[in-house]
Amino acid sequence: MQRKILSLATLSTLAALAALATLALSATCSHAQGRPGTAIAARECPANAPFLSADALKKAGFDLRAFKRYCYTDAAGSHALLLGEKQDLPFAEELLSSTIRASLYKVEPDNTLTQEWSIRDFAGKDEAGVNFRSKLIELADIDGDGLVDPVLVYRFFNQKDAEHIDDDDFVGRIKLVTFHKGSKATIHAVTGHFDGERKTTANSTYFALPKPVQQHLVKKMTAMDAAGQFGFDNSYGYEPRKERARR
Repeated sequence: MQRKILSLATLSTLAALAALATLALSATCSHAQGRPGTAIAARECPANAPFLSADALKKAGFDLRAFKRYCYTDAAGSHALLLGEKQDLPFAEELLSSTIRASLYKVEPDNTLTQEWSIRDFAGKDEAGVNFRSKLIELADIDGDGLVDPVLVYRFFNQKDAEHIDDDDFVGRIKLVTFHKGSKATIHAVTGHFDGERKTTANSTYFALPKPVQQHLVKKMTAMDAAGQFGFDNSYGYEPRKERARR
């Protein structure tokens, strides 16, 4: 009888430990997935920021509707990151665009904007459209040099029919763009339902990034894949391959 009681107590203890481990793992995963979105939401500019008025943006040459506006300060000064989408391609699942733009400005003492860099991209002729994945965007000093390394994510979707897009995690393509000290590093991933269809490549600037930044982006793609946000190629541990030189 005594042996049976001990056995039940042991099983009860093991079950409790297992429950605690599961809870801890769940909390860790939840934190890992939620962190980028929470961090970027905290960076949103004040609604009444004078340097982001309609007149200021017109003078700065920002020609798309700025649907997201983020502000931050680092060792180089105060900055405003604007995300613009044309939003001319409405579908049941997503509002897509034929054109998107992201521009980083330095906020001057007189509340004028000086452009530091700008990118513009377009949906392909056979694609339904493109939009920013704003919850996956990050503004953090990844390598600890005192300068923020913006990470942008935007996805291109295929069309299912006249009113719907194919939002399958293993259909379409995606880009992750990082700016480090003014240089643009781009990761371009194409997904598919079969291993041979998935491919992740990066430009030469990516391979010149400090190792902590490269590793951060690889971990980001790994987490996105695990969360069902995009099906990346994991043939090389999610590390991108070098783009082939264009002829």
